Amino acid sequence: MEISSKLSIIRYRNGIRSETIDDVVNETELKLAINHKELSSLVCLPDHLEELTAGFLITSGIANEKNGLKGLNYDQEKKIMHIELTDNSVMKDLIFSKMKPVGCGAGTLLFVKDKMKPLTAGELRIRKEKISEMINEFNRSSELFLLTGGVHSAAISDNESIIVMREDIGRHNAIDKVIGNIYLAKGTLNDKIILTSGRISSEIVLKAIYAGIGMIISRSAPTSRAIEIAEDNGITLIGFARSTNFNVYTHQERVIF
Repeated sequence: MEISSKLSIIRYRNGIRSETIDDVVNETELKLAINHKELSSLVCLPDHLEELTAGFLITSGIANEKNGLKGLNYDQEKKIMHIELTDNSVMKDLIFSKMKPVGCGAGTLLFVKDKMKPLTAGELRIRKEKISEMINEFNRSSELFLLTGGVHSAAISDNESIIVMREDIGRHNAIDKVIGNIYLAKGTLNDKIILTSGRISSEIVLKAIYAGIGMIISRSAPTSRAIEIAEDNGITLIGFARSTNFNVYTHQERVIF
């Protein structure tokens, strides 16, 4: 299934009606299952589904150092991703907190109810010029958004450049995809930065905490709850990043002015 379709539409601009062809994003439903028991259902773009699944498991706290991801098997006909963990019995012991994001197409978000440990700042620092460079690169790389205007973008940076970028109809999904990409490639996450086109809500900060990522840069705004959680857990939030402009909301010690 392609990620976008060309459809005939009526376009009205400046008082003029015309027939034209428009690019529209496609969406699908992805069901996640452990031991053939449904875990969650995601509404997403029909691409990078293994990355999306892996990222979802990491950022929900289901897959971790003690219980790693062993295998993924996608049933294309039934649109079910079968998940194999080191310990598949995890389902019977986990208690989830469910969240239903509004207007993001991400389905139900799950988070394992567990006490989170604050991240340590470590050596992660970023120059103000680098923030501008990365957000400009990020904007140029949002190809599907520029084509359709119907997706969110997310990227992972190593503090020098963007190393992976993904897009999806849900901002949560886009973030899960880039985190899943790094995880499946057996890369490290605690020295990386998330870039996102969407608002920084509490769910986005929770995902960063579970992934061990200490900095989020967004073109959009954070919520008050997101700021509170980020402050308590050692995460730097940078919002309204526009070329040479940005706001630092938490842990400004990581930004070199």
